[in-house]
Amino acid sequence: MKLSRLKQIIKEEYYNVISEAFADPNIRKISKMGGIKGNKYNNWFKKFAHTHNIAWDKLPTGTLNKTTNMNDPMIKKGLAFWVNTSRKQNPYAQQSWDTTLPEGVMAVTLSGKVQYEGREGIGAKGVSKYGDASGHGKRGTLQLKKLKEIADEVYVMDMDMFRGGTKELKAKRAELTLGKDKFKDSTAWRRANLKRYKDIMNARVGTRDNVDSMVAKIVKLANIAVDEGMAVIKIGRYDEIMTSINGNEVAMKDVTSAMSRALRSYGEYIRQDNAAVREKEQGYGSYNQDASKETAGYIKQVLRAFETGKGVDRY
Repeated sequence: MKLSRLKQIIKEEYYNVISEAFADPNIRKISKMGGIKGNKYNNWFKKFAHTHNIAWDKLPTGTLNKTTNMNDPMIKKGLAFWVNTSRKQNPYAQQSWDTTLPEGVMAVTLSGKVQYEGREGIGAKGVSKYGDASGHGKRGTLQLKKLKEIADEVYVMDMDMFRGGTKELKAKRAELTLGKDKFKDSTAWRRANLKRYKDIMNARVGTRDNVDSMVAKIVKLANIAVDEGMAVIKIGRYDEIMTSINGNEVAMKDVTSAMSRALRSYGEYIRQDNAAVREKEQGYGSYNQDASKETAGYIKQVLRAFETGKGVDRY
């Protein structure tokens, strides 16, 4: 293999790794489209992150959404990528080299204003000293009214849901609960979550069984969801912190509430199981054994909700 071809393969794999780091599939899709620069020395997403303090790799699935409704209110107040799905003629061309509009991202707007690229950042023309328009940026098209007329589809994102640093968002970070206790960050919550699980398990008289394993899985899935939700704050329609489980959006309070109930039920299961062991030794009935099976069934339902990301708010 020629050295030039080897270098090309390495370069392609490097960019694939960069784009695959995005958790949101639509962001990955946009990053691979024509018009968006993604090379090592001129990366649109890196520049935008530098200007607007956005951690692109931590944004969850559902951050960027496709629409063909050119009057979508998010277009005027959010970040919008204007996309052509095929080559077409530019009805507003002023020069021969602008007559064709390529497939890919035609332009990018923020709060309805066309964005331009500078050396290290992205911004609106006139706000800072930025140069070429983001996207293919063909002359004659760089007005919101014209973009609506020409584009086939738009990918939109609510920027206000992901901006960090405000007092309101910082205050919301302190709302993590586990039972009656409150925690200021996901690390403290995760440690307390794991400790309670181990403390309960250590109270077991008999050998471990499938229920211990189920609760361990719930703890793991809840910890991942809380870490993700607290890494980049996303506020839902009812002003709640949101996270995602298995691609489904879930309120953070529902995750922590379900986790608390799972641990409480696990503690009850251990007490019932210990009592069932004594019942068997003393020749009594099977009341606690039956009760422990019912509790185990409830824990299994909670695990199912965490595995699918559906119905977590019921527990």
